[in-house]
Amino acid sequence: MSLPALLAVAVWLGGAHLLMSNVIQGHNASSVHSAAQTAANGYAQKLGTFFAQRAQKLDTLELPQKTSIATAVGQTTLQFFSPEQLRVGAGKPPLDFAQVDLLKRSLEQAQKPEFLRGSDNQWRLYSARVDAGGIFLASQPFAFFERTLSGLDQSIGTIQVNQQFPDGPAQSLWGSPAVPRGGDSASAPVDGSYLKVTFTPSTAFAADHSISAGWIYGVALIGLLASLFALWKQLPADGGAAPWEQSSRKGRTPAKKGLSKEDLQSPPTTQQAALATAAASAPKVQEAARGELMRTPSTDIPAHVFRAYDIRGVAGEEINEPFAYQLGRALGTIALQSGEQLLLVGRDGRNSSELLRDCLIEGILESGCAAVDLGLVPSPVLYFACAKGKNANSGVMVTASHNPAEYNGFKIVMNGRPLADERLHEVRALMQSGEFASGEASNGRQDVRESYIDEIFNDVALAGQPRIVIDAGNGATSELAPELFEQLGCEVQTLYCEVDGNFPNHAPDPSRPENLADLIDAVKGDGADLGIALDGDGDRVTLVTSSGRIVWADQLVMLLARDILARNPGSDIVFDVKSTRALANLVTQYGGRPVMWKTGHAPMKEKMLETGALLGGELSGHIFIKDRWYGFDDGIYAAARILEIMALREQTLDELIDSLPQMVNTPEILLPVAEGDKFALIDRLRKEGRFGDADLNTIDGLRIEFADGWGLVRASNTTAALTLRFEADDETALARIREQVSTQLQKLDSALVLPQ
Repeated sequence: MSLPALLAVAVWLGGAHLLMSNVIQGHNASSVHSAAQTAANGYAQKLGTFFAQRAQKLDTLELPQKTSIATAVGQTTLQFFSPEQLRVGAGKPPLDFAQVDLLKRSLEQAQKPEFLRGSDNQWRLYSARVDAGGIFLASQPFAFFERTLSGLDQSIGTIQVNQQFPDGPAQSLWGSPAVPRGGDSASAPVDGSYLKVTFTPSTAFAADHSISAGWIYGVALIGLLASLFALWKQLPADGGAAPWEQSSRKGRTPAKKGLSKEDLQSPPTTQQAALATAAASAPKVQEAARGELMRTPSTDIPAHVFRAYDIRGVAGEEINEPFAYQLGRALGTIALQSGEQLLLVGRDGRNSSELLRDCLIEGILESGCAAVDLGLVPSPVLYFACAKGKNANSGVMVTASHNPAEYNGFKIVMNGRPLADERLHEVRALMQSGEFASGEASNGRQDVRESYIDEIFNDVALAGQPRIVIDAGNGATSELAPELFEQLGCEVQTLYCEVDGNFPNHAPDPSRPENLADLIDAVKGDGADLGIALDGDGDRVTLVTSSGRIVWADQLVMLLARDILARNPGSDIVFDVKSTRALANLVTQYGGRPVMWKTGHAPMKEKMLETGALLGGELSGHIFIKDRWYGFDDGIYAAARILEIMALREQTLDELIDSLPQMVNTPEILLPVAEGDKFALIDRLRKEGRFGDADLNTIDGLRIEFADGWGLVRASNTTAALTLRFEADDETALARIREQVSTQLQKLDSALVLPQ
């Protein structure tokens, strides 16, 4: 009976499963989505009614006296402005950039109401109405709108209300408490506004609009039982007995069911003894095979190479083949534990990178995690692959970034986030313990450079044929960057664009002025419009104007912020403690929210993810753009966006920089100290330093804020040095602040002398 019974099970239950998978589930999904769309349309209609009724009421509101001072009329606040008054800071409360933009657009054409952040940083609903002699600005607190939202039926799923301006990102305004998801979301626009309602059905809602699987499998079970009963009726009387039972009934000796006491006392045969000996020795043979140096777990893993946001040390001494192999085993294990089945791997052009890449991949594969080798690529290409990958959001870049040629290391992305801080120390602990996952996995190769170039080509629009000089510093961007900018329509002259891991011309660090001297000469000598300096792995950039002026990254962030905030008012802009004070002032002026944070590509990425910022940057050259891009640090893309701004404004980079607030400042200053002393020195400076009435910011190191300038001292996370920078309103104040900080440092250690 066994084979017919199994066939019956396969037919009935398999058929039920196929019916559910190929017919019922599709029907259910369509039915639930249709019902969810109906619900979303209903919510949108109710909110549209609110806006229609609100518009009618606002048309009837008047002020006893037209004034720019806010006057409350019920729950509505009214202000009146003449066209001459439409500027940032006018009125009481003062207008910000986004409100001025709304009023100016309304003078040209009636505008929909907009939710903007008020002076208290809370959402308010704003409308503008043209009247004789000027224009009214009406606003209401979000609670006025929230009463309508609370009347929506929240028992059947999750409701999300977003505001999205044309060509802008969605801004979350309100959401109901989340419930277990029962199907795909449905969205509907709200008439008379920029709002969109998204409804995600609950499991109960989905069940109410679906054919239950219980019915299908219930019918299949009944059919299966009927089939089994029919088969049982056709069996012979003795058909259910086992073969040895049937033999016993025919008078034959039954077979043994197990060993007897005598069997246990008998000595094993020669063959059995040989098998036992082979089995006992097999693990030892396997252990011996794994006894190679590279595969031997080691507790001698230097702690200092696990820095704040990546791994970095001297290649061949601190970062060698056993280290890379064990790191691969550890990262493969962590990836599998995180639900990732695949790690992307890229490398830069350093002399040691290829061998370290091979050992890293071997360790990943032996952990049971698959690997895809992207080849020699800049770090942004690896980040791009992680951001775009459908089945892989994790990867490892073999690089020491801007460090000298004798260094190497690893930058790690896990589930789309940088692996940094304590998680890196957990990696070290796992490498020391050797408690890795084991298995077999596949290894492949993939070239994503063309996809990366195509995506930027389709995103950035340039006019004319700008002449540029690219200094890749013999790093990983040497081939890709010139190809990309040529496709964008630039006339490209290359400087040090041959991959050479010895970096024979200058260190691959564009944040040091001495490394930009040749680029400045090339730009001025060729009459180029722009010079682009990239670091060893392409995630940092510094630009040079046609006149040879160095444009540091905080100034580039100011240009990008002005462009992005014009389309996305109210957005957060993140910058590091080394950035100019003028940046925060500019972001506020253009309607954004400035957020100062720790230096480092990993802390900056985490802060951008936390705040939803569209732009971030740090003085060293890491620029993170989430507007039209993916939010990772990408020196190549940042340079392309600056070229686009130059084309749109029809201005040179010199003219754009001249339009920004001007401060007197120093470049980043590196003061060499012992690796083990740098953090202790910062702690002592915080406790023992005397800076009068200055405000002390300890987000990262010590930023000393004076009324007319500031100074910064922090421990570098990538080199054995203290990092310093100074800025002031004029040269006199700059010299005073620099001297005051220098004096306090020399009190700690007389050897801490700032370079002139």
